[in-house]
Amino acid sequence: MPKRRVEGYQNQRRNQRVLLDDWEKGYSIHKIDLASFDSDSDDNQDSSRSRVGVAGHLLESPLLRLESPRDVNMLFAAMGNKIFIVTDARYGQTSALIYDTETAALALGPAIPAHLRCGFDTVVAAHGMFYAFSPPPCNEQHSFDVMSCALTDSRGPSELGWFWKSLPALPPPFSEYETITSYAVHSDGYTIYMTTSPRDRPGLQKRTYSFNTKYSVWRWHSWALPFEDEGYFDSELDAWVGLRWDGYICCCQLPSDTGSETPIELGTEELDWQLVEDKLFRRETEKHLVASLTYMGRSKFCLIRSAMCEEAKDKHLLRDDDSCVLHLTMFGLKYNNKGELRFTNHKTSVSYRVARHTDFFYPVAFWL
Repeated sequence: MPKRRVEGYQNQRRNQRVLLDDWEKGYSIHKIDLASFDSDSDDNQDSSRSRVGVAGHLLESPLLRLESPRDVNMLFAAMGNKIFIVTDARYGQTSALIYDTETAALALGPAIPAHLRCGFDTVVAAHGMFYAFSPPPCNEQHSFDVMSCALTDSRGPSELGWFWKSLPALPPPFSEYETITSYAVHSDGYTIYMTTSPRDRPGLQKRTYSFNTKYSVWRWHSWALPFEDEGYFDSELDAWVGLRWDGYICCCQLPSDTGSETPIELGTEELDWQLVEDKLFRRETEKHLVASLTYMGRSKFCLIRSAMCEEAKDKHLLRDDDSCVLHLTMFGLKYNNKGELRFTNHKTSVSYRVARHTDFFYPVAFWL
């Protein structure tokens, strides 16, 4: 989710938080210090060099462990210094959790509304709120709700509390057979863009919807976001940056039609985008399980990849100790004198051996 602007890697109060399913009873939140990576330098003339450390273990104890049954999903999002945690509530009443990384406090949020208890497709943080999209198994269509913080109506001193509110659902031509494949928040902080595709054929018929949270107005657009999962706005590049399925980093201009108080309209604007020339990984040769991107501020990013370790590849083991290797690679982006997007001269990496206990969860990293 969009993060606060930071002054490069030197801001030591901010570090990577990584969520793993490395615990047989649930999930763990780990902190990875920047000192784990090689020192950053843009003066290195060898732009293709990447220093990869030997895969060791996560030395520090987890910041937090969350116990959860194997067949109950958890979904995570981050905003400011808080990590939002929501569980699949199909088996009964449950509440959202809010973990504060500065105070290490775990707060109990409001109970999840009944129509959201089939789980969530996507959670997006925008303008100080968490927007949740729920799939249609419990309903005839997707549900769209927001969890925000406001003053409570208690008789004592005024206190801040979190609460849920339902919002207008995705409009036609969106159908119950579509799923959200990528999303990004506009630089205005109010407008969320989501690209969808058919559930049974995720590579076909992509289209994009936008929701202006200020006016609660939907729009439909004929173009598709060129990356997968979350895209991040970088003010120095003046663009969204995201990761494609094939290992390329993609840079995409922002649309100018962010919405208004007018009814649903068709957005006809086409977006310009380009790829970084070098791939960060190759799916055809690397046996990695998943890959995702995290924004670190000022055109700095971290790629996180989960791969089967050599010993587990032949045995197809996912649940044994040390069955996976977690690779984290930090890099920068910039435009060259021709306006082409390129990696900065120095990429740094670190690797860890970790356990994996579920097939459906993949590591999530936040820069907090």
